[in-house]
Amino acid sequence: MRILVGSFHFYLISFLLSRANGSLTLRTPAYVFPFYNYSYLNLSSLSEAQAPKTARALNFSHNIIEKITKRDLEGFDVLEVLDLSYNRIKDIEPGAFESLLSLISVNLSFNDNKLLVSGLPPHLKLLPTSKVSGSLQLYEYFEKSSEAALESSASAEELPRLGGPSVLQNVNSRLRRSTGNLLPRAEKNITVSLTATSGPDFCTAPINGVLNLSRSQLSEEELTLKLDPDLCQVQLDSTLELDISHSDLEMDLLSLFILFLPMKNVQSIDASYNKLTINILDVEAICKFPFSKLFFLNISNNPINSLDTLCLPSTIKVIDLSFTNVSQIPPNFAKKMFNLEHMYVQGNHFIYTVRPDAVPTGPPGTVRINAISLVRNQAGTPIESLPKRVKYLKMSNCSIVELPEWFVGTMEELIFLDLSSNWISVLPDLPTSLQHLDISNSDIKIIPPRFKSLSNLTIFNIQNNKITAMHPEYFPSTLMKCDISKNNLNMLSLTDAPEKLEYLNVSGNLITRLEPARHLSALANLDSSHNLISELPDHFGKSLPMLKYFNLSGNKISFLQRGSLPASLVELDISDNAITTIVEDTFGQLTSLSVLSAQGKHFFCNCDLYWFTNVYIHDPRVQLIGKENLRCSFPPDRRGSLVGSSNLTLLRCSLGIQMAITACAAILVVLTFTGLCWRFDGLWYVRMGWYWCMVKRKQYEKRPENKPFDAFISYSEQDANWTKENLLKKLETDGFKICYHERDFKPGHPILGNIFYCIENSHKVLFVLSPSFVNSCWCQYELYFAEHRVLNENQDSLIMIVLEDLPPNSVPQKFSKLRKLLKRKTYLKWSPQEHKQKMFWHQLAAVLKTTNEPLVRAENGPTQDVYEME
Repeated sequence: MRILVGSFHFYLISFLLSRANGSLTLRTPAYVFPFYNYSYLNLSSLSEAQAPKTARALNFSHNIIEKITKRDLEGFDVLEVLDLSYNRIKDIEPGAFESLLSLISVNLSFNDNKLLVSGLPPHLKLLPTSKVSGSLQLYEYFEKSSEAALESSASAEELPRLGGPSVLQNVNSRLRRSTGNLLPRAEKNITVSLTATSGPDFCTAPINGVLNLSRSQLSEEELTLKLDPDLCQVQLDSTLELDISHSDLEMDLLSLFILFLPMKNVQSIDASYNKLTINILDVEAICKFPFSKLFFLNISNNPINSLDTLCLPSTIKVIDLSFTNVSQIPPNFAKKMFNLEHMYVQGNHFIYTVRPDAVPTGPPGTVRINAISLVRNQAGTPIESLPKRVKYLKMSNCSIVELPEWFVGTMEELIFLDLSSNWISVLPDLPTSLQHLDISNSDIKIIPPRFKSLSNLTIFNIQNNKITAMHPEYFPSTLMKCDISKNNLNMLSLTDAPEKLEYLNVSGNLITRLEPARHLSALANLDSSHNLISELPDHFGKSLPMLKYFNLSGNKISFLQRGSLPASLVELDISDNAITTIVEDTFGQLTSLSVLSAQGKHFFCNCDLYWFTNVYIHDPRVQLIGKENLRCSFPPDRRGSLVGSSNLTLLRCSLGIQMAITACAAILVVLTFTGLCWRFDGLWYVRMGWYWCMVKRKQYEKRPENKPFDAFISYSEQDANWTKENLLKKLETDGFKICYHERDFKPGHPILGNIFYCIENSHKVLFVLSPSFVNSCWCQYELYFAEHRVLNENQDSLIMIVLEDLPPNSVPQKFSKLRKLLKRKTYLKWSPQEHKQKMFWHQLAAVLKTTNEPLVRAENGPTQDVYEME
C-alpha cells in the first residue's frame, strides 16, 4: 500500500505539470503516458532499473541509491520529472543533469545533508535536501520561477494533456494499470501483501453521513489507511462530514487534502485542534482539486502561521482560521478563495510591517527596525486582500489598528462584521450593506456623523470603549439594537433616537440624567444599569410603552415614582441601587412582569415594605431573583438582616385594620360598660350624679341653716294611700311639719330640684320601704340624694319604715345602698296589729324629735335594730 500511495503522488504531480491555457484536459489514454515507478525496490543505482529512455516521469524514491552519475541519466531526452527522494545519495557527478534538457523538476529531499548539486540546467529550480513531508515532495518543489518551464513543457504536442479534476478522480486506477506491467514481481508481491494485511478493520463507517475520527490520536500513516480508497471506498463515498479534530495530527495541509481526494461527496471537514502546518513552497500553479461539494473547512487552533502558500479547494464557502498564528492575509488569498462567504480569523495577531526601503538609512550604529507591530505605517495593513463575496467576517482579537482603505469599496456584500477586542481608535468607513457591527472592547472615543450612512445596520455593539457623548441623530434609522454600555457617557438623550430601536443598553456609564424620547414606541429593551442615575422621571414609563426588558442595576436610584416604569415590562432588574422600598403604587401596575431582580442592602424594613414582603414576594406570576440578598438598613436593630424575616404583619402595618380593631375594641368596651351599667344601673348613677351637680350648682349653692320641715317622706305611688291617710295625718296631728311632695313641691321647678330642696330643708328623711319602693325611679333619686346629704353633712338623718317585708332578692342591684342601710341602720317596721301600731307611732315620734347624730357614731352603732309594736 505504501508503494501505491507513493506512486499516486508521483503520478499526480507528473500529470499536473502539463497544462495549457490555464486548464488541464485528458486527451490520451492513461497507459500511453510514459510514467515508470521504481520506488521501494532496494535499488542501489539508477541503471539497475533499466528504465526506458522514452520515460517522461521516473520515480526512484525509497531506495538505497548513494551516487548519481552521468551515465545513469544518458539518453533520457524527454524526461521531465525525476524523484530521487528517500535515498542515500551523497554524491552527484558534476554535469549529470546537463543532458536532461526537458527536465523541469528534481526531488532530492531526504538524502544526505552534505549533498552538493552542480551543473543544473538554468531553468531548473531544485528543492534543497531537507526533512519535509515525504510523500508530497513532488508537489512542493515548484516555484514561480519554473512557470516558464511548465509553459514550454505544456506546449509540446506529444505530451498528453490532463484535466485537473479528471486526473485527481481517476489517478489511482490509472496508477494501478500503469504500474501493473512495469513493476517487477517483487514489487507486486509487496503491494499485494500490504493490501491483504490491511483489511477492512482500518475503515470507519460514517454515522448519518458523519465520519467521526476526532480525538483518535491518529498518525499520518494510520489516517492514510483509514482513507485508503482500495479498502474503504464505500465508506468514503457515503461520507458527508469528516471530523478529525483534537487528534494531534502532524501534517501539512496539502498532504492532508490529498488524502481527502477519494471522498467525492464530502461537504464539511473539521481539522481543528491539531498540528497542521502550511506547505512550504507555493503550489498555486497546480492547486486544483476535484471537490465540487466541499463548502465548510475548520482548521482553527493549528500552527498554520502563514497563508502565503495556502492551497485549498476553491469551493469552500466557510472557513475558520481562528487561532492559527496568522499574522497577515496575503494578496493572493482573495484569488484563491473567491467563493468564500464566511470567514473567521479571530485570535490571530496581525502585524503591521515596515518595508526596509521605506526606512531612511542612518549613520553607522543606527538600529533599523524592520517590523513594527500595531502601528500604521507606509506598508499599509496586514489585511491585503479579502474575497468580495464574504458576508460574515469575524476578526475579533486580532490586534487590528485600522481597516485598509479598499475595504469599504471591495466588501460590498458584507452583512456581519466583528472587530471586537482590537485596538481601533477611530470608527472606520464601512460598506452600506452591513447589518451587524461589533466593535466592542476598543479605543473609540466618538461616533462620527458618517455612521448614519450605514442604511442597513440593525445591530450595533460598541460597548467598553471610550465614548463620551451619544448622538442618536448619527445613528442609522434602521437600527434596532444598540449596546453602548461601559463607556464614559454622562448624559443620555433619546430625543432623536431611531424609531425602530428596540433594545438599548447604556449600563456601566456615568449617566446622571435621562431624557426620554418623544417617540420610542418600538423600544422593547432598555438597559441602563451601572450608571449614576439618581431618579427616573415619572413620565419616563409613558414614553416607552413597548419596553419589555429594563436593567437599572448598579445605579444610585433611591426611589421609583409612580408611572416611572412602563406597564409592558416583562423583566426588570433594580439590583444594587439605593432603593429603600418597593411600593404597590409603582409595581402594582406592572401586570406583565414575570422576572424581577432586586438584590440590595438599603431597604427600610418598615411598614412601607409590607406589600412587597407579604404579597408581591409570594406572587406565583413573578420570579424574584436575589431575594436571599435583600438586606435591611433601617431600623438600626434590623440592619443587615434579611428583608423576608422582618415579620411585618398586617395588624402592625395596616392603618385601616388598626383603626377597625381600635373601633371594635372601643365598641366592645362601650358595650361592656353599657352592659355593666345596665346590670348595675350605671346610667342611673350617672344621671343622678349629673342631676345632683346641676341642682347644687344652680339652685342651692348655700345650704339652709334653719330647716323649715321636720321630715320629708319618700314613698312610691303604690304606697300613697297608706302614707297620706296614716303616716301624714298622724305626724301632722302630733305637731310635726312634714314635707309632702304633692303639696309642698314648688310648681314650675324641676322635680329633682324639688326633691333636693325638700331633702335639704328637712331634719329627717322618712323612707317608706316596700317592694314597690325599690321599683320606683323617683324613690331611687330621693334615696340617692338623701345618702349624699348624709355624707356631706356627716349626720345620720335617715329613718327607714318597712311597710312590707323586703325579701333579700327583691332589692335591685342599684339599691345596693339601701341594702347596706338596712343592714347598718335601725328601722321601724309597720304592723297591721293595732297594739303594735301604738309602739310604732311612739317610736317614730321619738326619732323625729331627736337631733341627728354624727355619721361615724351612727355607723359604729348596732348592726341592725328593728322596732316593732308589740
